[in-house]
Parts: sequence; C-alpha cells; structure tokens
Amino acid sequence: MDFSYLLKELSFIFYKFRHVIIYTAIGFFSILCELVIRSFLISININIIISSTLSILIGILIAFYLNIKINFFIKKNLLPRALFYYFLISILSITIQFSINNFTNFEFIKLLNYEIERIIISGVIFIFAYLLHKRFSFRNSAKLGVAIYASREEDVHNIFQKIGVYPDFIHVDIVDDTFVKNSQEINFSKYELIKEYWKKQEIHTHLMTKKPKNLIDEVSKFSNLIFIHKEIDEPFDEIKELAKKNNCRIGIVLHAVNNYDNDLEKVTDNFEDIMILCIPKAGFSGQKFEEKSYSLINKINKLQERKRINLFVDGGINNENIKNINAENIISGSYVLKHKDPREQIMRLKTFGRYI
Repeated sequence: MDFSYLLKELSFIFYKFRHVIIYTAIGFFSILCELVIRSFLISININIIISSTLSILIGILIAFYLNIKINFFIKKNLLPRALFYYFLISILSITIQFSINNFTNFEFIKLLNYEIERIIISGVIFIFAYLLHKRFSFRNSAKLGVAIYASREEDVHNIFQKIGVYPDFIHVDIVDDTFVKNSQEINFSKYELIKEYWKKQEIHTHLMTKKPKNLIDEVSKFSNLIFIHKEIDEPFDEIKELAKKNNCRIGIVLHAVNNYDNDLEKVTDNFEDIMILCIPKAGFSGQKFEEKSYSLINKINKLQERKRINLFVDGGINNENIKNINAENIISGSYVLKHKDPREQIMRLKTFGRYI
C-alpha cells in the first residue's frame, strides 16, 4: 500500500471539510474553557448566574478569536460585523439550549449535571449554529475558480482528471476577434462537458469581447454569472436584460492597467459582482501579475466598507502575491493546471498560501 498517497488523499478530505472540523474542535475547546471558568468563579463565591453568564461570554470570545485566526478568512474592516453576528448567533443557540432544558420533558437531560448537559445540547444544535455562522459571521471565506478556455484545443476531460471537484466554481474564458486578433474559435460544446463534470459548481463566464450581445443569449444558458468588460461598445442595460431571461447575473471586469478613479462609484452602484483582471494583456494565460492591481483591489476594498460588492481577482495569482490580496473569489488557470499537483495548488490559493 502506498501510504504517501493515502496520507495525501486524507489531507484532501480534511481540507474539503476543514471548516466544519476545525469549527467543531474550537467549539469543544471553548465550551471546556467556559466550564472551567464557571467552576472557578463559583468556587470563589461569585453568584452562579453571574458566573454562568461571564463564562459563556468569555467562551464565545475564545471561539470567535480562534475561528478568525485559524479557520476562516475575515477582512479586517469586516471584523466588527463578524463579531456582532457571532455573538448574536451564539446567544441564540445558547438560548435554544436552555429552552430545551427548561421547557421540554426530556427527563434524562434534567438528571445530568450542568457541564454534561451543556456539552450534549451544544452537540445537538451544532449543525444549526455552524450553518448560521458560516452564512453570516464568516461568509467572506475565499472561493477559488479554475479558468478554462471555451476553445477547441481545451481538453475538459483532462482538466477534470487533474482538479476533480475541488474548485468552488468553474470560470470559462471566451475571447473573440473584437478583443484579441486571430483568437481561437469559440466552441460552445465545451459548456456541455463542463456541466457534465462539474454538476454542483457554478459556472462563470468571462466575455472578452467588445460586442457581447451576440454571445449573451447562448452563454447565459449555461452560466450563473457572466462578466463583461467596462470598455464594451454596447449598452450595459441591454446586456443585463438579455442575461436576465435565463436567470443569469452580469458582472463587470476592470482591467488593472486602466484608470477608473472617476468611474468606480458609478460602476459599483450598478454592479455587485466585480472582477479585477490583474495581467497586462487580456486574453492570454500564463502572464505575470500586474503590480498596479494592488491599488485597484485596495480601492474596491474601501468601497466594500459601505457597499455590497462581491470581488473576484483573475490573472497572475500565485502562492506569494495571494497573501497580499483581499478578495472573496480567486481565479486561476495555468498556475493551477500546469502544476504537478493541481489540487494542492487549489488548496494553497484558497487558504491564501497557508496550506502546506
């Protein structure tokens, strides 16, 4: 038996379910801390209600701190909101726990001491609390999409063999002659294969064209989200209406080499999904990261403090510059697919370089 292969597969499984596994371990540890603190406070003659309340609050703070340090990615500017939701959901779950104990007829629960009762009921409502925390407290954890070109040369089956279902979404790149001269012919049948292999993942399409209207109707049949460039020659409203017929969202691409200082407010008012293209020239994979991208990313991050923006970054992302990028969604093509172990690269990018 190849134990190195087995260990790698186990590490992949752990990675896939890492949030819930680490959340469980942290939750158990924080409850133990809470119970130890409660016992200590009672031992020094502090009122039992005060002791219980203080220990619960300290336990919540311990759990929140450990989750943001080792489990979930939270932007600094969103930490207060995350803490608010974490406290709110934690108090709600604790209220449910005490309600189960005080207003039900489960005699076996009433026979247990406080400590055992607290641990058992916490376990019972664990999934409820976890899903709420994942949705509200820590909803800004990073997602990763793998880029695939919709051209005849792209081998979708081979890509699936390399990455499996590890990406959070599939990012399809389409380029035409209005954007890049002598571009490869678009092959829409690639979408059928992508849908077949990645049944549960969303499909996002990046249209690198000056005239997307001709493509929207066909592409929106397969896509959950379509990105168009700000520099297109056609009205945005018409594009949105065409996509809406197939329940498809429209996002906008800002190319980091261009200057958008006078347009960012208007753009972010009209589009919730924003992609920053971080390479010098659109339409070609394998390029180096454009340093100007950091400035544009930071400007969008500032706007996120007062606007609802779902930020994507695409192009030239690697294990080093990812540590300096503050975005909810990462897109990578050749950097993942050309690596000897693409799944490991996915893990590194999703964890902002922390995965070893």
